[in-house]
Amino acid sequence: MITYEIDEIGGRAIPLADGRRPLQQILECLAIPDLAPMDLAAFFQGLIDDKIFRDAASDSKVEFPPNYEARLKRQLVYFSGLAPAGQTARDLQHRLLRSRVLIVGAGGGGSHMAVQLAGVGVGNLTIADHDRVEIGNLGRQIFYADHIGELKVEVLRSVIGKISPETSVTTHVERLTREAGWINKILPNVDLVINCADYPSMDETSRWLFDACYPLRIPLIPAGGYNGHMTSVPPTLIPGRSTCWHCYERTTAKKVSPFGELRLAEMKSGVFLPATVAMAALQMPEIIRVLTGCEQPRFINCRGEFDINACALRIENVPPTPGCGTCEGTA
Repeated sequence: MITYEIDEIGGRAIPLADGRRPLQQILECLAIPDLAPMDLAAFFQGLIDDKIFRDAASDSKVEFPPNYEARLKRQLVYFSGLAPAGQTARDLQHRLLRSRVLIVGAGGGGSHMAVQLAGVGVGNLTIADHDRVEIGNLGRQIFYADHIGELKVEVLRSVIGKISPETSVTTHVERLTREAGWINKILPNVDLVINCADYPSMDETSRWLFDACYPLRIPLIPAGGYNGHMTSVPPTLIPGRSTCWHCYERTTAKKVSPFGELRLAEMKSGVFLPATVAMAALQMPEIIRVLTGCEQPRFINCRGEFDINACALRIENVPPTPGCGTCEGTA
């Protein structure tokens, strides 16, 4: 027989877990300062693992492919602390499984984001890039020496298939240009676009993609850039809810920051693997917020600058410009 020692918080929490209250409501009933949803979720998950409790959310009609739920078991514990009232972790995960995401650019940022999106269980990825793997890519991208010479998008399709067999991957061997007609054929079938294309510059490609996404009301997350130990995170662009790319450019053009060098140096700026990974890590939670609706996106109407050497994140507001026809009516 297993004997458990339950502390005061656990003793108060257990009677509230009656199968009708979501985790957030139990947390509110406890009214204990500094008690994190994740800690409470981990407590109940331990009881579920030991078959003392049964997860009422497992009775949900939401069904997952074989092994999908087992692979993401600990993520579901994390999501139980994010799920809004009346929703479950399985609901959030199911939205990711149904999501359709387009990644433009499969280099430093794009390769990391593609693998991470598959890792968190996004069900449908479209990846567009025309490049082949070169030896200079191996220091900061998700490729290996035996991939040299292969198309980046096809390598990522293979890698993702081994990480997340449930993720459907569609590839396009294309370069993004202002006149690229292929992008307009893809957009009606996606829920979110992530721009990781940095040629001729991240500013140019984000402008082109925003102008294509906006009429279709498709959210766009520009992946930002990195220069040495510095990483930039542009605003999340959601038509009708956020500033537009043009307002962002007008605002940042008047300011001087370490990221000014990114525009001037183009492809010659210094790069550092931790900065690439940091950029992807900063934006993955934002992507999950947009796809699941679990929380308000944090980078709406603001931008971030992260210095990995100083471990410092600076957030700066980027509100819609008064009189901007694109942002007009944005809350």
